[in-house]
Amino acid sequence: MRTKPPSPIANRAEARREQILEAALDVFSEKGYHEAGIADIAGKLNIGHGTCYRYFKNKLDILHALVDRILLGLLEVVRKESPEKSNSIEEYRNQIKNIGWELFQLFSKDPRQAKIVFFEAMALDETVKRKVQLGIDKSARLTELYLKNGVKKGFLRRELDTRIASQAVNAMMFEGIRINLSSKVDSKFAKRWLEEMPTLMLEGMGKR
Repeated sequence: MRTKPPSPIANRAEARREQILEAALDVFSEKGYHEAGIADIAGKLNIGHGTCYRYFKNKLDILHALVDRILLGLLEVVRKESPEKSNSIEEYRNQIKNIGWELFQLFSKDPRQAKIVFFEAMALDETVKRKVQLGIDKSARLTELYLKNGVKKGFLRRELDTRIASQAVNAMMFEGIRINLSSKVDSKFAKRWLEEMPTLMLEGMGKR
């Protein structure tokens, strides 16, 4: 059975919805969620308040839609590599670097997204915080597949607690992104972080 293509009206509605989300991303990251209002979002687009309410129930509904979109992009990055691709510790180290670089780039190219997920959302409504946490948990479960592959193939230790380790890996990665965006420590911070973090994970800090 052939699926009908979206109608022009549906396409216009989706385009308007995306415009509202983009404007909201600007407004929330500039003013903060609490200080921002539907009027600010509508003003960015030179549209009336009623147009926004045609696509979203309220400001919180817009925030939920933004968080959904950002988390989807994050999970797509983690899924880019195959968890079963690595056959050695060095191949896995490269996977960590590749995924990490993609995540740093995702949020560096659009710092507004990082501000929403890492700063705004976690201090807001419980339903939003829960959604972000569920997204982070899902990312950790994907990361765990890489670790289980390493245990199975013998290049990671057999007794590794893959659930805890996957959460630690993600925590280090997200903390690096947060520091990079909030402090602007140096232009090579992402590269330095992605060199040191896998070494810390895989070799520890003991003298070799």
